[in-house]
Amino acid sequence: MDYNFQATGDPKSGCSKKSPPFHKLSSEFFGEESYRDYVTDFLVFSVLGLITAWPIMSMVVAVTRLLQNS
Repeated sequence: MDYNFQATGDPKSGCSKKSPPFHKLSSEFFGEESYRDYVTDFLVFSVLGLITAWPIMSMVVAVTRLLQNS
């Protein structure tokens, strides 16, 4: 048996419709969902950044006061 068969398109069939690029399909499909995910990720990242920045700033203030009193 011959397993090397490859179907070829008929150039005279008149089928000139091209499929849209993959990135366009995905941007249309996930457009609104990706915006919501981005906003959610940004808010979570901002809250985590503020939570972690507070103790660091508190430490800087404490070290500055310690150095000024010495």
